[in-house]
Amino acid sequence: MASAFIGSSVKTTKGPSVAGTLAETVAAVSRWGNQPSSEDVEEMIRDSALARHAALVKYLENKLAQAKGKLKKVEKALAKVQENLEPTELPTDLETISDEERFLFRKIGLSMKPYLFLGRRGVFDGTIENMHLHWKYRELVKLIVKRKNIAQVKHIAISLEAESGGVLVSVDKTTQGYAIIVYRGKNYMCPQALRPGNLLTRRQALARSVELQRYEALKHHITDLQERIELVTSELEEMEAGKKFEVHKALYSKFDDGSIPNEDEEGEEEPFSEVEDPKSEEGKLEGQSMIPADCNLRYQAL
Repeated sequence: MASAFIGSSVKTTKGPSVAGTLAETVAAVSRWGNQPSSEDVEEMIRDSALARHAALVKYLENKLAQAKGKLKKVEKALAKVQENLEPTELPTDLETISDEERFLFRKIGLSMKPYLFLGRRGVFDGTIENMHLHWKYRELVKLIVKRKNIAQVKHIAISLEAESGGVLVSVDKTTQGYAIIVYRGKNYMCPQALRPGNLLTRRQALARSVELQRYEALKHHITDLQERIELVTSELEEMEAGKKFEVHKALYSKFDDGSIPNEDEEGEEEPFSEVEDPKSEEGKLEGQSMIPADCNLRYQAL
């Protein structure tokens, strides 16, 4: 009885079956198409790499245009900050000291424990005021400057000499940093106004330091972007010329989107870390004086 019920429930298919036949194969091939060959795969990879490099060049060019626009804004802000800055030029009749006096002053200055620490603000009106306050009780003043470039240190030393009216003795590299020794002069007269009016204030000097740091960072960023654009453009020209290239190198170039800083990363600035005052230990001389004996250095405007 059960077998009869099962047999009656099964429906018989009408017409011939096409499963596994030539007709099914022809229909599948016409529907799904032929599988791409290895040459077709390489051609698709090449086209993808070309499109990717072209998009990368366009992206870098946009970033370069944005960086140049920011650089112009920084230049305007820096010019606005330095409106009140009128640096003093070195006088033609500078007081001179003999080699023996210079050697003695340099030795005494390096052994001095009291000093002035020159931070990221550079030379401003408060720096000159502190120098005159030091000269009330001693003939020499010792300033510690922490800079990586000796040219910047020499520029600061000449600026201090011109603004204070003293005589630059030497610039030496010590364990604390660069030590600038300035002699007040034989005919020193304390001025009535200790703070010169032609220099920036403390707040303006800090604003100038921030803008200068932003300016240097943008210049470095623009140079880096230009180098990247040249490299990617040369790779793109080689690929368009039909030269052989590695597939993986084309797909995973070192100038991928992850290595390029986005706008959020560019907008964020690293916080300024306060420089702690160095310990008041005696500076140890590590080399010869950076300033020649004649000290005939020309003052450059800040």
